[in-house]
Amino acid sequence: MAKRKIKLNHITNLKKVGRTTDNITISEFFDLHEKFMGEKELENLRERTLKEYKVHLKYFKKYVENETQFKETDVPINSDIFKSYVYYMTFEKKYSPFTVNLRLRTLLAYLRWLYNNNYITENIPIKIHLQKTPDDAKTPLTDVEVKKLLNGCDLNTYTGFRDFSLMLLILDCGIRIGEAAELKISDFDLKDGLVKVRADVSKTRVSRELPISTRTAKVLKELIDIAIEMGSGDYVFQNTYGGYIKKQNLMLSFKKIGKKVGLEHRCSPYLFRHTFATNAVKSGMDIFTLQRIMGHSTIVTTRKYIQLETKDLKRNHNKINTVDRYFRK
Repeated sequence: MAKRKIKLNHITNLKKVGRTTDNITISEFFDLHEKFMGEKELENLRERTLKEYKVHLKYFKKYVENETQFKETDVPINSDIFKSYVYYMTFEKKYSPFTVNLRLRTLLAYLRWLYNNNYITENIPIKIHLQKTPDDAKTPLTDVEVKKLLNGCDLNTYTGFRDFSLMLLILDCGIRIGEAAELKISDFDLKDGLVKVRADVSKTRVSRELPISTRTAKVLKELIDIAIEMGSGDYVFQNTYGGYIKKQNLMLSFKKIGKKVGLEHRCSPYLFRHTFATNAVKSGMDIFTLQRIMGHSTIVTTRKYIQLETKDLKRNHNKINTVDRYFRK
């Protein structure tokens, strides 16, 4: 989809850049956002990221419009406005820390741009803090739960077989759901058991090749053969009528299967990705290899995906046996 072009110099009703006396007003804050978005488009950011900038600004704008204290559009922007917004999201709306931070990050990025370009003199971003979030690792699916979910796919229908194939793929290599939805037939090397995540669909904009097992490759070959026979496009995972399917629809299918088999918690592709990461470490994969397969920029992110039980830690500790070496003759 072609990106909408935005002229960077169309805003003429703003005070001179490089001001030293005050900040822009609330009205100017919203007007300038389009210029900010224009620069972000030039940075070739993902459509999803650009959309988040716009959506989160709308949330903030709605808040401001409903607050009596901010009714005057010529009120200068200051840190208190954003602190009030954080309070509103946290204590009045009772959003989770993850939701609050998601909405804050894009606003803080915009505020940093305003500060760096001298539209505001107050460095607001350093005064607004993200919410503390639980640092617990994510809990993976148990083997029993995985078998229930796989058995819950109706293999006699295309949708069921597609979801079954996708579950296997994620369990086998931990691919992101957004990356999987964009996979094309040409991205698969089933002979060598490799799946290529193209740079243009990778979350980190870096391509990588993911190894898959013989069993998964066999199932995916059947799915690819169906796509070729239907002649409905190059995508491997398709909708019921053939053709591209959005990741949101695939996520909805996982959720439905979870409810069907009576899973106590919500079923999602992300949960399968977490399960892959934990099982990979349990099976002896080092965390650096895992980081590369999962496509993480930092090892810290990879660590959050791993949940080892005490018995796993005990077993791995026994393998190392660091003390006995001092008593060997």
